Amino acid sequence: MLRQKARKWCINVLAAVPGDIKLLYPFYLANQLTALQEIYASPRLPQAFDGLTIAYASDIHYGPYLSEDRAKDLASRITAWQPDLVILGGDYGMVPEWSTAFFHIMPRLHAPCGVVAAIGNHDRTGSSDNLSQLTEAMNNAGVMPLVNDCMHLTREGKQLSICSTDDIKSGTPDLRAVARKTQSSSFVIFAPHSPDIIPALHAIGTFQADLALCGHTHGSQVVLFGRSLHSSSKYRDRYRTGWIRENGLDIMVSNGVGTSLMPVRLGAPAQVHHIMLKSAPGGSPYIIRREG
Repeated sequence: MLRQKARKWCINVLAAVPGDIKLLYPFYLANQLTALQEIYASPRLPQAFDGLTIAYASDIHYGPYLSEDRAKDLASRITAWQPDLVILGGDYGMVPEWSTAFFHIMPRLHAPCGVVAAIGNHDRTGSSDNLSQLTEAMNNAGVMPLVNDCMHLTREGKQLSICSTDDIKSGTPDLRAVARKTQSSSFVIFAPHSPDIIPALHAIGTFQADLALCGHTHGSQVVLFGRSLHSSSKYRDRYRTGWIRENGLDIMVSNGVGTSLMPVRLGAPAQVHHIMLKSAPGGSPYIIRREG
């Protein structure tokens, strides 16, 4: 009990530090959201899906370190992009109760192809009732939770699938179940919360994803001389941030929107992503990234 009170006191003190004073730069940077415009081109993407746009946001961590106003600002930015598809990457609150609350206060997101969401380790700790409450709140907000599941889009006889397992740290991921649901897919976007599941995906050999979109790492929040001060990934800096190509799979790891442990960032700015998919017949995959 005493330890919980001390932790709550520390969180409240850190949350009270102003985030709009540049002299307190790590706290200031944690409150600045960078919008990234990215183009991902792949020869495996069917022409029918050329130009499909995706808004991707992960690790919002609504709660003491990220206010309702900032959560609503995130929703406004995503809405302004008018994406075809919205993918949310998990960890919506500091604790499961805050994750559920996020979907109650967040303005409804609209996208012609749908809004889907992975489950993160902060979303499903403790009782299984927490997960039921969260997925109910998601459904009521028009968001499809992907827990060892997929959503399929079909155009001109081609199928694009967006999939996610349960969280690898706090849940029960089932890659084989997801693989079975993508057998007829022409292009697969794998969007788990954590990139730590990627080696397991490579190992089973029966699940062929084309693009992976992940969060969880926060870009390590504090990076000194190109290395993490602290990492939430068991693979340390292997999947720290940015675009990575591994065993033929293109992986994008986002720094996320919010913060964990402490409301500070240094060398790892908060990010939200607008990604356009392009078909590149006969060519090699390429990525173009810019701020704006």
